[in-house]
Amino acid sequence: MMADGVVPYSLLRHQGAMLRASAGMLLQAAGRVLLPPRQEVADHMPPPGKPAHAFAPIERRIDAPPEQLVGHYIRWCGAVGRYDGELPPHMVSQWSLPLVSALLMQLPYRLTGIINQGVSLTVHGPLPRATPLVLRASIEQITHADGWARIVVAVATGTALQACLVETRLHLRVRLPGARSAGTAPARQPDPEWRTAGTWRAEAGDGLRFALLTGDFNPIHWCGPLARRSLFGGLVLHGFGSLARSVETLAPGSHTELD
Repeated sequence: MMADGVVPYSLLRHQGAMLRASAGMLLQAAGRVLLPPRQEVADHMPPPGKPAHAFAPIERRIDAPPEQLVGHYIRWCGAVGRYDGELPPHMVSQWSLPLVSALLMQLPYRLTGIINQGVSLTVHGPLPRATPLVLRASIEQITHADGWARIVVAVATGTALQACLVETRLHLRVRLPGARSAGTAPARQPDPEWRTAGTWRAEAGDGLRFALLTGDFNPIHWCGPLARRSLFGGLVLHGFGSLARSVETLAPGSHTELD
């Protein structure tokens, strides 16, 4: 069986780690609704703006991603022929998000409302394709401002021989409990005069396809009725999915539509 004729549903069998992490976050959120109110969140946090040393990093060694999963991921990204013997560096979402979820569950926030505000990748070397991976996830910083908690999580992906081949930083935010300020939004600055270097288009089914490739089944990416009730007002492609497509569109030798 295929997802819209592109990505097979059979890939779900490779997403156990992320599915278990998502279930854990949902159970934690439900438990916090049922339990008596806790102290104010700020009482449990390190001083805002400081590195979050209070939370221990998580380290894991995992098997190499299955070849079938890697092949479908590369085809979805439009990168066929570019990663002979290597893993795409932006595929970190598939193996790192379970660690990030486990790390965030140490925090006293409502994680079902967390929003991804951006991601950065630094590639120090190629990721070998059939080699077990060594992962390390840590919370680098937590700040509180304007009713939001902003969190920076770092993930290093490497091997037993090279500990950090790809360095990833996720910038997240989640609403703090309590009254919200009624301040006005800052005036938007004029957009820079960008030159279009390439284009790609997301289809309505791409959210489900990317979920099958990574295990991230947040409904705002694939379930229209629930997505329309979110702050986005409709389906939105995963941030990592947008990053992957953009990287491959701009890669040397890609077939881009130039303006």
